Amino acid sequence: MFDLHYDLLTYIYMNKDNLKKVKKYFKKIFNNNITGGIFNLFYMSYNEMEDELGIKKEEINIIKNLEEVNRLISDNELIPKKIKYIYGIEGLDYLENIEDIDKIYGLGVRSVNIVWNNDNKFGGGAKGNKLRGLTTLGEELVKKLVDAKIAIDLSHANEKTFYDIIELCNELKNKGKRPIVFASHSNIKEICKHPRNLSDEQIIKIAELDGIIGIVSVKPFCIKEERFNKENSKYQKAYIEHIKYVSNLLGRIDNIAVSTDDMTYYKTNKRYYKYFNVFKQEHIKNDLEKLLLYNGFNNKDIEKILYKNFENKILQCV
Repeated sequence: MFDLHYDLLTYIYMNKDNLKKVKKYFKKIFNNNITGGIFNLFYMSYNEMEDELGIKKEEINIIKNLEEVNRLISDNELIPKKIKYIYGIEGLDYLENIEDIDKIYGLGVRSVNIVWNNDNKFGGGAKGNKLRGLTTLGEELVKKLVDAKIAIDLSHANEKTFYDIIELCNELKNKGKRPIVFASHSNIKEICKHPRNLSDEQIIKIAELDGIIGIVSVKPFCIKEERFNKENSKYQKAYIEHIKYVSNLLGRIDNIAVSTDDMTYYKTNKRYYKYFNVFKQEHIKNDLEKLLLYNGFNNKDIEKILYKNFENKILQCV
């Protein structure tokens, strides 16, 4: 299974002084289970980075962080060679200048979230100013990303920024360029009115640019309720409904993938994040295959949802 949004690079960086722990965790999740995807470095505010991830303000530097993670992976053989993955950056708040895109590309980055939940110099985040869209600098960034063949992840963008990116990418497409857009970890607003889920129109706009939607196995994105619990069957049923909805809306399954956005590694709210995901990370592939079969998807459909759509629309294009 390819996981469209997994902050594994951040996990490595957080535990750089305890690689034994990293290897133990990776052995569990990679063992005939997660076989690739987009592995991210995740950036929030200074306070959140320190409180929730244990990463201090003075450590934050996208290029240096990537260089260190690259070294750790290479020197310690942390990720098996059979795993097919690309690097992603979740939140470009700390990108010093647009020319640095070339540097992070050279370090393996093929996917970025221009914004996280907050607003930044490039645009508006999902929990920021609803009227703030792509800035002039953000427009320059999108053009640079398209030229560099780096995929633009629309999860976390507010609606204004989302549509600004889509409009600009369509303009660039009409000029003969090949923008790659997708939403790595967002579900369906018609089913669950979470601020980070997508409307029908947004889903269609992504599909028109041949992008994919990573249906995320995070409980609050599947069912809207005041509290969630550790019993998973109703969340699994809801998760499949999100996949079915996109399939019915678009009339095909070619624009659907899956993601976990696993956050069990957070240093705060550990009990909360322990039950945050619909599936257990160490055997999600097997659980999803069974669930999709039970709900009427054939083996070819399942292969597309779990592997092929990501390979065809992201991995082969970047």
